[in-house]
Amino acid sequence: MTAPVPRPSSRKEAPWYWAQFEPGRREGGAMPRGSDLAALRLGLTVSAGQAPQMWPYYRTRVDDHQASRGLVPDRLVAEHMALALFASHQQGQSRLMHRPGVYLGTAVRALHDRFSREGVDSRMAAAAQARSMNAVFYHLRGLVSQLAVAGQPLDYTQLLADLRSWPFPESRARTIRAWGSNYHVWTGSPTN
Repeated sequence: MTAPVPRPSSRKEAPWYWAQFEPGRREGGAMPRGSDLAALRLGLTVSAGQAPQMWPYYRTRVDDHQASRGLVPDRLVAEHMALALFASHQQGQSRLMHRPGVYLGTAVRALHDRFSREGVDSRMAAAAQARSMNAVFYHLRGLVSQLAVAGQPLDYTQLLADLRSWPFPESRARTIRAWGSNYHVWTGSPTN
């Protein structure tokens, strides 16, 4: 129902930044350092690759040909966005805001208890209707701000997969369908 979850490109590489704090991982149970989160929040205002403070946190490989030309692949842009969103979400929280299995639609649906359903519906629809990575990033920032206020976790590894699908119409359509299915929780049998 959702896009495959991306993995770092080598078994020897560290997991995605947010995943290293999951139980059983290198930093399992610890919380991200405030200085890390401050560096990652720079990604809210600058493009991928433009903040040297973020470079140590990237796990996406860029081939030498692209790097020598200063080209930033979409998959690195997606990771940059996920890192910035995670840092924004995690700021000031006492528990980890990355939680495997809590997909975007499910997390946003939980906001109905805290915010107006119509407002949440319109923000979710705006994110789903975005056609560019920058546009979806803009709308996700608003949703993540609300998730932070509500203390609602989100699966950032899956969000990264969702963002990586965005440049491709067919995979973006699958992602949007998954968001909608999780958001509306289609249950029961259809009636005809």
